[in-house]
Amino acid sequence: MAADEFAVDLLSLQDFQQRLQPRVEAAFAALTALTTAPGSDRPALGGFHDAQRTADRHQELHDEYVARLRRLVTALAVAQSATTQIIESYRDVDELSRTNAQQIAGAVGAVSEALHGGRRNG
Repeated sequence: MAADEFAVDLLSLQDFQQRLQPRVEAAFAALTALTTAPGSDRPALGGFHDAQRTADRHQELHDEYVARLRRLVTALAVAQSATTQIIESYRDVDELSRTNAQQIAGAVGAVSEALHGGRRNG
């Protein structure tokens, strides 16, 4: 195989797609839990200085984690979409190959019929 060529195992790709779906759902569930109440609520630690600083730090960490989860959900969705497109492309190519093979066989059969007086050899 040349350096710029690659092979795709369709069954492995389909298996990957099936294993990806629960990961997408888990990441989305985590994101939803952190962006809806009570997960999105600021902790009620009180009004004194240390409590406010701790709540502010908690909110910073929460926002950072939510941003990372959003990126993860987006990346997983893109991977899922790309996997689906690749599978569909290979299915289309496979179907096209079968169709072309049938067309070629039909053309060869017609030539065979012409050569053998109306009978197909093969």
